Amino acid sequence: MKSEIKLPGLEHCPIQDIVYIEGRGNYSIVFLANKKQIVIAKTLKKFEAQFRLHSFIRIHKSYLVNKDNIPAFQAHQCVEVPTTLGNSLPISRRKLEMVRQSLG
Repeated sequence: MKSEIKLPGLEHCPIQDIVYIEGRGNYSIVFLANKKQIVIAKTLKKFEAQFRLHSFIRIHKSYLVNKDNIPAFQAHQCVEVPTTLGNSLPISRRKLEMVRQSLG
């Protein structure tokens, strides 16, 4: 299992440094722990397939989150997932139960 990924502008980016990925059509924005944002012409579905063996979870049609970069929180009460960057991402209604089980 790979522990690094090549991103534009970064030769070697450790996968654990990816906080979350936001999908916008055929493009994705990768948010890194150092607060950098990288836009890539790759769909979120392709990232999801690439990281299926890592600790990533799809919480919404537009968000793929690294579970290692989610601080402790009450998963059974929330409809949003906090990130280590200080922001919160929405959980879709359809994925709410699955996300609560996975993070709870």
